Amino acid sequence: MSKFEFIMMFVSVVVAFAMAELLMGWGKLIRARRRVTRPGLLAGWSVWLLFIMTYHYMGFWEYQAYNFTKVTPMLLFLAAPIMMVLLTFVLTPEIRFNQSLDLEKHYFETKNWFFIMVIIFLILARASDPLLPDYADTWLRRMTGTILVSASVILLLFTDNRQIHYILMWFNLAYLTLVSSIIPVSGLTAF
Repeated sequence: MSKFEFIMMFVSVVVAFAMAELLMGWGKLIRARRRVTRPGLLAGWSVWLLFIMTYHYMGFWEYQAYNFTKVTPMLLFLAAPIMMVLLTFVLTPEIRFNQSLDLEKHYFETKNWFFIMVIIFLILARASDPLLPDYADTWLRRMTGTILVSASVILLLFTDNRQIHYILMWFNLAYLTLVSSIIPVSGLTAF
């Protein structure tokens, strides 16, 4: 087993935990479907988060070129997947027995936590890119999507306008769908 394979086993567990938490949250909401209302924004951003998790995991492949011999780069490599786990905890509501839940209200109550953590995640995911041997040649391409997504998310921090939240959610989902069908994965945010 190579060093990269060993490290990827560890990172895979963290990413799998994030995905499992998100999917279990979906399962709980589906089971409680008669007690939940207005799921649109929460559903859209949770699908977006699943996209991001998948992209992020695929982006790890490039890092096999890096020789992990020190703990600090490994922690940097692991920081973004840990943030993904925390993002799922913020986004997914706690459902109590026989409790009705307005998912849009939950979304607006937690949106600032969620979007601040998304920005931190994007920064952490990009922070390990300088470890890649082709970083000097690819940094601009790697940053373009991150800046675009970050700008839309920052805007959402400062508004409670429902329509703007829906428009930017659909924009981000469309952007990730388009990018995933055209551009090969590069780095840990892959867009």
